[in-house]
Amino acid sequence: MPRAARAARGSTSGMPPTPSADKISAEEFRTNLILYDCYVKPISDQKGAKPSEKTLSELDRYRYGDAIDQFGGDTPKKQMGLEDVKMLVSWKLKHGKFRPTLMKLVSSNDSSSVEDIIQEAVELYRKSSNISGALKILTKLRGIGPATASLLLAVLDPDRVIFFADEAYYWLCCGGKQADIKYNAKEYEDLSARAHELCKRLNVRAVDVEKVAYVMMRRKETEDINDAEKSEPSTAASKTREDLNPRATTNNTNGHQAGKRKARSDEDEKAEGDKISPPPPARRSKRIQRGQDN
Repeated sequence: MPRAARAARGSTSGMPPTPSADKISAEEFRTNLILYDCYVKPISDQKGAKPSEKTLSELDRYRYGDAIDQFGGDTPKKQMGLEDVKMLVSWKLKHGKFRPTLMKLVSSNDSSSVEDIIQEAVELYRKSSNISGALKILTKLRGIGPATASLLLAVLDPDRVIFFADEAYYWLCCGGKQADIKYNAKEYEDLSARAHELCKRLNVRAVDVEKVAYVMMRRKETEDINDAEKSEPSTAASKTREDLNPRATTNNTNGHQAGKRKARSDEDEKAEGDKISPPPPARRSKRIQRGQDN
């Protein structure tokens, strides 16, 4: 078991199963919101950081503290620039999936262009509260797709805008199950709508929904690990019986497989052969293109 999962396990021992987004109560929401730091710290300790980098815990304090304080509200203290965007992207890469080319793409943006585009998106959003329109403007920047664009906007309005995080999408849109995410505007609209419903039902902020979703999916990982460990004793017992009577096991296995061989059709054998010796993958040409993140 990963060290982060072991550390978090103590925080959730004795707790009821992970509640779904449409069933979670206000009390359950508050309880799991408090647990957020208990999950982030062990992950931060495990990942560590290079001498010139900030740890996940430090970046987390920036993302949920300093950044919102500086850029949020109707009268922000400063305008967001390229270095601020890079700091938020650093948090995104440590907090979720690491994408090795993302920071290089983001860093290639011109500083003045970044400020102009962000200012354009901010002005549109503050005039019309049009999340989709603001995201469309932000994705003009290199390396900024709908997910990272939602992060920038979530810092500006933490009450209404949720960051397009994997955990948030899994919990709110997939019933707590992991699924393929295309990271497109349509998926974010679905996530935003479901987050808005939960915010309205429980009278909570979008930024807190984001944190609780993170806890929910980490808790589910721990529950899955616990379930797997519970099944290990029966597997070990079965293995012990085989060790004690290997001849009986061999005879039973040989007889069973002989019967299976007789029942197999030619098509089954061919399919099995295909599995054993798959054809070599087709060669793909390399393309150089302007990249977008998720």
